[in-house]
Formats: sequence, structure tokens, C-alpha cells
Amino acid sequence: MKRFIIASAFFVLIGCGPEKTETPLRGNLHVLLPESAAPVLLRAVQSFTSIYGPNGAQLSHELVSSEDAIRRFIEDTTRCILTTRPLTETERERLKKKGVELTEILLAYDAVTVVVHYKNPIERITTPELQRILSGDIKRWEQLRHSVGMRGAIVPILDDTSDVASYLLRRLEGLQAFRPDLNRTSSNLATLKAVVADPASIGFVDLDWIDSARVPVKLLEVAEPDPQADTTFRAPIESVGKFYPPHPAHLYRNYYPFKRAIYAYGKNTRGTLTSGFLTFLANKEGQRFFLKRNLVPATQPIRLKPVE
Repeated sequence: MKRFIIASAFFVLIGCGPEKTETPLRGNLHVLLPESAAPVLLRAVQSFTSIYGPNGAQLSHELVSSEDAIRRFIEDTTRCILTTRPLTETERERLKKKGVELTEILLAYDAVTVVVHYKNPIERITTPELQRILSGDIKRWEQLRHSVGMRGAIVPILDDTSDVASYLLRRLEGLQAFRPDLNRTSSNLATLKAVVADPASIGFVDLDWIDSARVPVKLLEVAEPDPQADTTFRAPIESVGKFYPPHPAHLYRNYYPFKRAIYAYGKNTRGTLTSGFLTFLANKEGQRFFLKRNLVPATQPIRLKPVE
């Protein structure tokens, strides 16, 4: 009897020995996602979990602004974030001083779109006009060069705490603050619904929300008259002053003026679930999500299709 008890205890101890709790396909990871690019990123998270969840990969997520995601990435234990702007040199330096081994992946290119009510006859607008609308210098539709008979007060609608708002403040030269009478919303979806409800409105939302929201709004073509205006994605000389919709081919060529990028960041990723998730996003399977949403994949070769 004593031999049996000792042998049983021995095998129990072997079964409870040290085991690696996290691998690229097993473990627990909380990911911070930018609300403005949420539709495509949520699909990617759900797909990764459905494929690798049975192996022990557990992903949770939270929708925040990129600014909040970056702040938390630097200040606390958050290990993985996706953002719509790159880290600054100052932010990188702070992580370096903490001993963080940073992984960065440029995942895809998307766009900030300009939308109006579906009955609005206007089809096109310039970036200087948008700057003046948001600052309050232009307040009526008939002040625009291509007003096409549209008249009355312009009602600008925007979530002024979002990535879209931050992007516009960086991108539109001379825009220091939004006009006091801006119609403020709480999300991209709320902005789209507000535009549908007001024929005099103009809104600003991320491209991926257009198909996801499935609301009847009109996308405006946008022209940039200054070839030096966007220091991140410089416009080719042949596109300057011409109007373009946010078609993937125009994003790829830097023709559409409001192009931006989606980035992924991880801390000390070697051998962790963060590594597995970021690899999934960068590989062909993950990049296909961006392609299906009319965004431009950044890590895989693409084939341009003619613009209809």
C-alpha cells in the first residue's frame, strides 16, 4: 500500500511540473483598438479567436482613441495596441528608457472621408474649404466654389475627441481649433446617423465605417491644391488640384488627400500571444480583411483595379 501511495504522488508531481503558460498561439491578451477603425479590426480579432481559441488563445478588446491607447501603452502594462498614427520619437524614447523591446507593424492604409446628406447636390470640395468650414470662416453652402445651388447654413458634424478629429487638426494647416458651434457626436456611427438626419450637414468619418453603418450618405470628392500640404503622404504632382474619391487605388497612389495609416505595436513580443496576433494581422490571412473593406494592405503585394 505504501508503494502505491508514493508512486501516485510521484506521477501527480510530474503532471503539475513547470509549463510554459504563453506561446504565440496560447495565452491571454487584452488589445486596445481605435474606435475610428473598429469595424475591420474587430473582424480580425474575432477571426483570430475563432481559429486559435480552441488551442487556448484568448483575446479581449477595448475600443478607445489612439491617443488613449498610446498613453496607456507607455504608462501601464498594456502589451498590444493598434493605432491610426505612429508613435512619436519622444514616445519611443520613453519606452526605450523603460527597457521595452518595441515591435511595430504598418498594417494598412485607410482614409478620413467627407460625407453629406444623400440629397445634397454637392459632389466635390477642397481641403482649404474644409479647413475654413471647421474653423468657422465658411458658414454657408453658397460660399463654396462648387456649391451646385446648395444654399443655407452649413452644419458641421464630428466626434471632436476621436482619431478623425485629431487627424484633421494635424492635417489641415491653419486649423487650430474647431468652431464653437460644431455639432459634436460620440462616435463615427453617431456622426453618420446625424448627417442622415440633417440635409444641411457635413460630417467626417473613417472610410471603413461607410460600409459598416449602411446609411444613405454621399461621399464627397476632395482636392488638395497644395502639393506640400501632407508631409506624410506627399501628393504626386499630377494629382494636385484634382478631385478624387477615397477609392483604394487613389489611396495607394496618394491621390486622395486624406490618407492615413493603421499601425500595430507590441511590447517584448518574443514567444508571446502578442507575437502570434501581430503575425496573423501582417500575414496574407489578416491582410485580406483590410482588402475586403476597401482599405489598402501594407504588408502584402496588391493589384490595382481600374476605378469605375
